[in-house]
Amino acid sequence: MLFGSTLNRMIFIELVKVFLLALGSLTGLFLLAGIIQQAIQLGLSPYQILAAVPLFVPSTLPYTIPATTLFASCVVYGRLAHDNEVVAIKGAGVHLLTILQPALLLGLLTTAITGGLYHSVIPRTQQQLQEELLKDPEEALYSTLRRERALRHPTSNFVMYVRDVQGRRLIDVVLKQKAKLKDKQSGAEVANGYDFVFRAKVAQLRVDAAEGMMYIDPDRFVVYNPTTQGTSALNAPLPVKLPENFNANDARTRPSALLWGEIGPRIEHLEHDRAKKIAERDQARDEASKIEDPVRRNGLLAQDGHYKAQIENLTRLIANVEAEYYLRPALAFGCLAFALIGCPVGIWATRADYLSTFVICFLPTVLVYYPLLFAGSNLGKDGKMPLGLGCWLADLTMGVAGLALTWRLLRR
Repeated sequence: MLFGSTLNRMIFIELVKVFLLALGSLTGLFLLAGIIQQAIQLGLSPYQILAAVPLFVPSTLPYTIPATTLFASCVVYGRLAHDNEVVAIKGAGVHLLTILQPALLLGLLTTAITGGLYHSVIPRTQQQLQEELLKDPEEALYSTLRRERALRHPTSNFVMYVRDVQGRRLIDVVLKQKAKLKDKQSGAEVANGYDFVFRAKVAQLRVDAAEGMMYIDPDRFVVYNPTTQGTSALNAPLPVKLPENFNANDARTRPSALLWGEIGPRIEHLEHDRAKKIAERDQARDEASKIEDPVRRNGLLAQDGHYKAQIENLTRLIANVEAEYYLRPALAFGCLAFALIGCPVGIWATRADYLSTFVICFLPTVLVYYPLLFAGSNLGKDGKMPLGLGCWLADLTMGVAGLALTWRLLRR
């Protein structure tokens, strides 16, 4: 039995001690880097940073637990080899597989813990983290504008620049936004229309978090586009969709923030949207084929590229959500793969100090596992390889390496 001997109990206790020590240190480093990034991006106050710390911890554990499992295995079994205890154990007629069982148990326990965290704990805390950080999105927007003098996001259809921020007043505001035009006869929306530029000497921001909208309230807008130029007679607030990184509602639809039971419904919702866009594109093509006027026909056909981009974006979103079915268990099973690698590497290295062992563990983790994980998952999301294979590629590689190293160790 695993704990039938004092030796195995002592090895397991040492594994747990080193694992917890390394986990606390590495998680602290990840936590510090993540909080600093969020603080810079959103202009967080010290109180918000302290409130976000416990919510940020679970998200770092799937990346720190596998590495610390490898580290603990290397340290403990490296000490055994350095003190010639492995030689003594073999001389006493004890098979090496016996002393490897505590490491396998640690790998199984950390795999189960990581899988449990990914099932519901991490998605819930990610949602709560975004809600906490964006409790006052209006203040976060002003903080970003004070710091960067600009507001932009890859998924937003606008970019805003300001010359200065004085309290709640934005000075010399420039907003660039894509126009949406409609064909007068068919009513079909034509994409890739004109670029509108709105400019105001003074403006203020107002956020409606429930609607996910941001309103820019100017003294008076000056509008520029290829056909018109002049001062707008209307001073009504300009509604703009709240950027994704400032919208707490969007956090619930991000793939990493979905509960395990929400992944399937989210995929169905995105597939419905994609099917709708495909139908709209086919309808626009049919309407264009019936129009004799080449100018109007080309105008309708011009939106085909827009539909294509939307369909490709939805396909990418579906792949990102589907990848969660594979990435979450893959990251969990990485703990067991690292435990298999740590034992033979530690025994062969015969190192008793933390620094040497850290270098031995750091190199395969950073140079092999995570590059394979990210590259494989991205290739799977892009459709260049099966999604499941891409997400599990790093685990398969490390697992095979661990089994091969263990087999060679046991044959010695």
